[in-house]
Amino acid sequence: MRHVPQARTIRIRTGILAFAAAMALMAPAASLAAGSVDQAQESFGSARALIGTHENGQDVRHAQVFTAGQTGMLVQVDLPIRVVGDPGVPLQVEIRSLDGGGLPDAVLGSATVPQASVPACNTAACIDKSPAGDYTTFDWTSVALTSPASITAGTAYAIELSATGANLDIYGDMTGRTANRYEWAATTDASAYAAGDGLSYVGGLGWVASNADKAFRTYVGPGYSATVRQPINVDGSSIFKAGRGVIPVKFGLSAAGSPTCALPAATIALTKTAGTDAGPINEASYLLAADSGSSFRIADCQYVYNLNAKSLGAGMYLVEIKIGGQTVGSATFELR
Repeated sequence: MRHVPQARTIRIRTGILAFAAAMALMAPAASLAAGSVDQAQESFGSARALIGTHENGQDVRHAQVFTAGQTGMLVQVDLPIRVVGDPGVPLQVEIRSLDGGGLPDAVLGSATVPQASVPACNTAACIDKSPAGDYTTFDWTSVALTSPASITAGTAYAIELSATGANLDIYGDMTGRTANRYEWAATTDASAYAAGDGLSYVGGLGWVASNADKAFRTYVGPGYSATVRQPINVDGSSIFKAGRGVIPVKFGLSAAGSPTCALPAATIALTKTAGTDAGPINEASYLLAADSGSSFRIADCQYVYNLNAKSLGAGMYLVEIKIGGQTVGSATFELR
């Protein structure tokens, strides 16, 4: 059964999605991520989602709901997109959770795509937003998420595209204006993707279900990986004196296999794996006044947590770093 978001009735100019009977054209995209395709809707050619600024100044966005087939990190999306005119701002790609009404909510992962990286078409047929518009210049663009999203199998999410602050306007109908917008290729075939629907948004009015499914591919892969840094050794050979004051816990982060300084919020967990009273350690036992609960600080492109070791007895310890509740890195050390 198709996922149908709760209806929020608004009137949207029909030009936001232009319809035409056209052949679905699909060009293969080079995969940037180490993940595998999880969900896909590859049919397009009968609809276009126009993204940018409405002629009246409102922000115009579009989204496609999908249901994850795997649990893991969504590291990349492929999208058939193009740019018409000069929006003047990059295209923002976000993976969002859904609220209780099935509409886009919190940002879970994102990427910013420079305008120069989006295929352009400024012929009369591309600028034309009517059903006679040209679909032949759409190309699949691979977007590796700078901030991958943690997803769970069977849960619905939204791919949202926006270009807030884009030059006026998506239509170019007003006197003295040209068409400036991003476009996302879609289809009016209601059976194209059974596990989610397209959505449209106009600022001040809100989201509404559209009658077109946007084309997309999602990739689930290794996502984030954190590596411990000195003074704790990677090989687990570190030995510190029991009762010493502070052990600085530091981690560097990689996203989709590449080091990154775009560090999302992360928390720490400590477990005593050998010795008296082995088991999880309550954060109150190692918290310092300079720390913020179980949250890592971010400084110099790394995570930092000053572990108070004064009350920790002799034994082996496992320290973990978690993003979105999932462990992305760990290290061991011994107190003697």
